[in-house]
Amino acid sequence: MNTIIAGRFDERARAEQAVTALEATGFPHDQIATFFVNPAGRHDLHGTRRDPEASAGAHHAGALAGAAIGTGVGTVVGLATMPVLGPGAALAGAAIGAGVGSLAGALEQMGDPGRPVEESASSEPSPDEAPPRKSGMFVAVGAASSSEQANAITVLRAQGAADMERAQGSISQSQWNDFDPLSTPAMVTVAE
Repeated sequence: MNTIIAGRFDERARAEQAVTALEATGFPHDQIATFFVNPAGRHDLHGTRRDPEASAGAHHAGALAGAAIGTGVGTVVGLATMPVLGPGAALAGAAIGAGVGSLAGALEQMGDPGRPVEESASSEPSPDEAPPRKSGMFVAVGAASSSEQANAITVLRAQGAADMERAQGSISQSQWNDFDPLSTPAMVTVAE
């Protein structure tokens, strides 16, 4: 494990310029990683407990179950009204039932609508908690010694990096394989 210095960029072109500047100051290309960090809640297709922006209903199949039940009920209602509405009644009933059922199932999984929203559900961090990592293009560089760390910080700042952080990890073949987007970043201070 090495110390890694990383900075966030709002534009890919600025991140690429930072990579070029790091290489020009002697950092090996295979020790520099570039990657995009998604916004909170979008690190995977499914919400997780560790992701503070995950949907509470994403952990359950309420909409799917509701759609299945609604399709069955809608088909029965459609078949019953077939003499009046014609041959498409069963299909229309199934489609309407699936839509209404999926909505009802999703709402059921969200919880009691009369219950007030808890403070912990807020996206604002508590005063003693570091804010979550912001989304953007990241450039990270492995810097073993304190002089390399200082050099990396200087170069990344000169290229316009925001939200600089220091972490322990390993960059191999330009990939930061043990990077965790949900971890709390250890921010580099202005004085460094």
